Amino acid sequence: MKKYSVCIASAIMISGCMIVHAHTGHLVFALFDRETGQAISNATVTVTVDKCRSLSWHASPKYEHTSACTGTNGVADVEFSFNSNMFSWKVDAPAHYSRRCFSIGYEHFSATVVPSDYLNIDTNTVDGLAKYNELVSLHNSGDIIGYLSKFEPKSVTYTENTIYRSASLFPKHNPQPMYAYGDNIDAYLSMKHTVEVTNGIEVAKYTPADFDMKEGLLLSTDPNYKHIPGWNNPVGKVSDFHIERFCVTTNGVRNFYGWIDFAPGCGAYIRKTTGDDSFPTTYEADTNATFLSRIPFEYHSVSGECFRTIGALAEDEYMVLRTRVATNSVGVVTNCNYSKILGPMWIEGAVQFKHMVFNPRPNDPNLEFDMENNMAEDHGSNRYP
Repeated sequence: MKKYSVCIASAIMISGCMIVHAHTGHLVFALFDRETGQAISNATVTVTVDKCRSLSWHASPKYEHTSACTGTNGVADVEFSFNSNMFSWKVDAPAHYSRRCFSIGYEHFSATVVPSDYLNIDTNTVDGLAKYNELVSLHNSGDIIGYLSKFEPKSVTYTENTIYRSASLFPKHNPQPMYAYGDNIDAYLSMKHTVEVTNGIEVAKYTPADFDMKEGLLLSTDPNYKHIPGWNNPVGKVSDFHIERFCVTTNGVRNFYGWIDFAPGCGAYIRKTTGDDSFPTTYEADTNATFLSRIPFEYHSVSGECFRTIGALAEDEYMVLRTRVATNSVGVVTNCNYSKILGPMWIEGAVQFKHMVFNPRPNDPNLEFDMENNMAEDHGSNRYP
């Protein structure tokens, strides 16, 4: 049986593909506008199949792409040929947010498969030994096509050849250039601290920090940390929010906690994400919302293993911020800037978040980031609008 395995491996290295018969399949996709419910026309649905049904990681895939556009009814019928019953798809709708509208893993058509008799050979039987010798003969003769054909299923009967899918997408309103950053920011916080005793309990108070959302930088950094050896850390200029952190350890449990503080007139509110990863947050700030002046967070761990967390933002939340507030002599807001942060957001040894957008235009509540025009040229990310 060992020699049998070597034969298969050798053939795979040489050929890499099985001989399979082509079939015709359909992906019928319906697209609708998330706000109006109307059909989305002129969107492109693309199906990708691997024309070379590989038996090994050594084999190079041979992908074939087939596309169709949605009509006035919002439906695209992609007709494509396939060898194996698995395929993937993606959607491109220029007037809507569709960047993350694609299949998670592979779709597949249901089929009844009768496997080859050559997949499980028992060389202790007359028939099994004959099959084994046949494979050896084909391999030694260099007939790789004939060799691989022995492992094809005896029959494949597809019980379906059409899959129906649909999606509703958020339309583009007024995307504008803004400063955007992803979770690759190295906003490491200083772990220097002092210890205070309150009601007989030791409380570690870490050095406070301030964060500049326009620059994606802390206003000061730990001098012991360098992004790149020999290069001084860049720092921000204007504080959009202030961070306080504390830690209490009792009975082996490390209780780390703190909060984000905002200057007078500034603040933030938290909302649930849309559920659409192509457009998870909001078009603009709700200027009538109640902006909180403090956002708490906490983490609890034992021996370095976290067992409970309440982050500044959960995985399914986002935060809209109003910062850099200026008022006149009677306290009326004359200038401010709006921004948003997509969760999760964690603050412990660093400021970490999934995505952040800052609108530099004073008093403009628009938070629809133009992903093709990121004003944060050096360290920016255009992952989300």
